[in-house]
Amino acid sequence: CQHQWQRNTKMIMNRVRSSYFPNTVSGVIYQGGQFSPVASGRLAYRLEQGVASDCMSAAQAVLGGTSTTNCLYFRVNNGIIEGTVIGNHVFY
Repeated sequence: CQHQWQRNTKMIMNRVRSSYFPNTVSGVIYQGGQFSPVASGRLAYRLEQGVASDCMSAAQAVLGGTSTTNCLYFRVNNGIIEGTVIGNHVFY
């Protein structure tokens, strides 16, 4: 799970640096149609409960530069899109 959180966090930071996406972490996360936990309210609920230690560790690792990837997108792995598969997601 730690690798998937790091990959998600790094992908968000890649989007912040990309001219195709908003230039803030908040802007990327809350951009419409991008992340289902935002749309469903699960993110807001989890934030109210407090940040889990594994999520915090993943964010700190990425911000500290220990995770590298150039992915801008991820989705449930359907076997069609090539990329890095972690769990049931593919990052590309």
